[in-house]
Amino acid sequence: MKEAKVQEKLVEIRKTETHEYSLTRLSNADLRELEERGIGELRDESFVLKPIELIYLSIAGYRVLINGKEIGVGDLIKEINNPHALTVYLDMRKRGYFIKPVVNGPVDFLVWEKGKSPVTSSPRYMIKMITEGLGIQVMELLNVLRYSESMGMQLVLALVSSEGVITYYKAFTFKPVKGD
Repeated sequence: MKEAKVQEKLVEIRKTETHEYSLTRLSNADLRELEERGIGELRDESFVLKPIELIYLSIAGYRVLINGKEIGVGDLIKEINNPHALTVYLDMRKRGYFIKPVVNGPVDFLVWEKGKSPVTSSPRYMIKMITEGLGIQVMELLNVLRYSESMGMQLVLALVSSEGVITYYKAFTFKPVKGD
């Protein structure tokens, strides 16, 4: 009996000047599949992935090559500015959410409702990480809250302890109702 050859999953990329990665080759999958899973994005005729997304793909069984050289999870983790971001990203993925990292924005992640496609729907939540010991200024929190509400999204605060334990809180504003 002949064994069926299992095709390996491979993603080959090159580093861009913006601390992101541009896809050069993808095997045993297609771009649409990655997009439907909320991984990477098509931008200016190039498919761009963030370091955190490459770590996720590596953990999911993909071989990751940068300029033809295989790179492991440990090396990819060095590309992340905040290791707690990986903790939040992987936790949300494990919970069944599609999540996309935000670069240089007031929030850290955009998240879709469970069951909603990142290709055909808009994100429902914005996540702002707050690391234990660092906190957040009240005015910054209010500005992020106003921003998320102006975009029609729910702000979620992800409080990450020094041990990597995450607690999520929904943040919102309310207007008191005048009594009789």
